[in-house]
Amino acid sequence: MKPPKISPQAALAGLWLRAASIAALAIYLLLRRDPNPVTLIDVVASTALSALWTLLMGEYLRGGQVLLSDPRREWLTRLYPWLIAYEGAIWLLYSFDVLLGGLPEADPIALIVLALVWGASILVSFLMFTQSVRLMSHPEDTTGRVQFAELLNWAAALTAASTVMNVVKLGGTPGPTVGDQWAFGLQGVVEVAALLLLRWALRGGEAAVGSGE
Repeated sequence: MKPPKISPQAALAGLWLRAASIAALAIYLLLRRDPNPVTLIDVVASTALSALWTLLMGEYLRGGQVLLSDPRREWLTRLYPWLIAYEGAIWLLYSFDVLLGGLPEADPIALIVLALVWGASILVSFLMFTQSVRLMSHPEDTTGRVQFAELLNWAAALTAASTVMNVVKLGGTPGPTVGDQWAFGLQGVVEVAALLLLRWALRGGEAAVGSGE
């Protein structure tokens, strides 16, 4: 089955909408009466780095090339691994807490599924990032483009699964508030849509994508 024909401009618009949705989620968390500082740090950092990544991806989608010496690329490659490391540390702490029985009333199967999806999302996010920054600097790499498109497919699927887990009540847990359901749910929908639009633009073979001109 052929992917839908999506223009690079539409994909880029989706990516900027994704960055805006992350920023909106950060604002929502800041305005809460009891903001979780761990989650807040993650979302605020993700907002800034997603905007920078989208800016560079826009260069690629318009057929340009991001030079290795570009200071924006240098900042992104320096800071993004720290965000991944932070998210990985949170995931490890959560996993240890589950293994040590820190949530005895929660459904153990639901907790294991949550940990697996969460961990896989962090891993795929890191792989997607490394492949994307390489592709931005080497737009002629058609093999890398295909690999990046497949990673986007995995990222979209894992984001969809994570969104469902963020908006439904897992067995034995308090469950999200109505506000949280709307905030995380809408952001998740936008994220999935943006990732799929980018994947389809890459797989559709639009001339402007990766032409290096």
